[in-house]
Amino acid sequence: MRIYVALASVGIAVLYFRQFVLIMGAAAVVYMLVLPIVGLREESRARRKLRKDALLWLEELTIALKAGKSLTTATRDLAMEMDEGEGGAWRHCLGLIHLHYPIELVYRALADRIGLPEWRSLSALVGSAMDTGANLPRVFIRSAEGLREQLESVEALESALASRRMEGCLLAASPAVYTAFLRFAAPDYMAPLYVGSGWVAALVVFALQLSGSALFFRMLIREESTGADRGLASFQEEMAMHIQAGLSLPEAWQRAVGSGMTEGRTMGAEERNTKGAGAKETGAHGTDAEMWERLGYVSRQLAMGVPFARAVSMLTGRNGGTSELRRMAEMLEQNYQLGGNALATLLQTEAREARQRRLMNRRAKDAKRETVLLFPMLLLLLSALILTAAPALLSV
Repeated sequence: MRIYVALASVGIAVLYFRQFVLIMGAAAVVYMLVLPIVGLREESRARRKLRKDALLWLEELTIALKAGKSLTTATRDLAMEMDEGEGGAWRHCLGLIHLHYPIELVYRALADRIGLPEWRSLSALVGSAMDTGANLPRVFIRSAEGLREQLESVEALESALASRRMEGCLLAASPAVYTAFLRFAAPDYMAPLYVGSGWVAALVVFALQLSGSALFFRMLIREESTGADRGLASFQEEMAMHIQAGLSLPEAWQRAVGSGMTEGRTMGAEERNTKGAGAKETGAHGTDAEMWERLGYVSRQLAMGVPFARAVSMLTGRNGGTSELRRMAEMLEQNYQLGGNALATLLQTEAREARQRRLMNRRAKDAKRETVLLFPMLLLLLSALILTAAPALLSV
């Protein structure tokens, strides 16, 4: 793929310049701009396919459990079906089952190989249910619905981002397409750009088009940070699953924080690899890092024996973080003190509303962005005018 992108970059650069140094310099700039776009698109496509597959896996496991199978048997049957088509993850899972590994270790290994945050939450749920001796099939079936909602919500957001990236790719590529059309449709008319001082006009056109394309890339193509709201929704959903598995509220908090911080570090490393060192990151930096630091502080207080209501009270004050985090802390504190029995349902409802708010915010930002896009469009329009008029002016 890198070779094809490099050849395409050289081809685009030849459209603007004839001098070897300018061709190589322009090709290097185009290559650095195009390669991240291709990488983001390929990785986004792979993630979306994996989430769709995970929805089918959850559905098959739920049907098998409702039919009376144990989780080990249902997982083994699914692994045998996926053995041919899904590669190493399910083959490894099937091997562990044949070696009579505990089912919680099987799901932990499977989650590590698949890499989906929702599947890691599922493996943590299985471990909690085994620790408490809960009815594992029933707990799994109740939690599968929440996991499906998580996957569908992320898929909806990814679909919106994919549509935006497609629009950005078309707009960013339009200058090179227009230049190629003029270059091959009217070569005699464009000839003055490649002799004498015409390279200066070609360089100005290239700089304007590159600036406009870079702005389109920044506004439309680059995937933005997942944000603390999504991380908090995942945390609440996982806490709800642990409570349904039979853990107490402090134990559910500590397990959800442990798995969430591990997942945050993994996501931060993946984003550094795919987006570059200058991109926005989550899990280890930014607003998401501040949220996990606060949640981790409460977890450390619980580990030292501080009562839950007192430990979580540090999140309810003015400096307790975002409004969503304070609202969750107040709900947990009141529920814990009053002995409410619907905490898992409340947490799932809060997580669902947080995901809906994020999707609505994304759509609102996309609507406002249309006005900002006028500036790069003006740059591209100016480059088109110069490209069209410069040959005529140079030949006078």
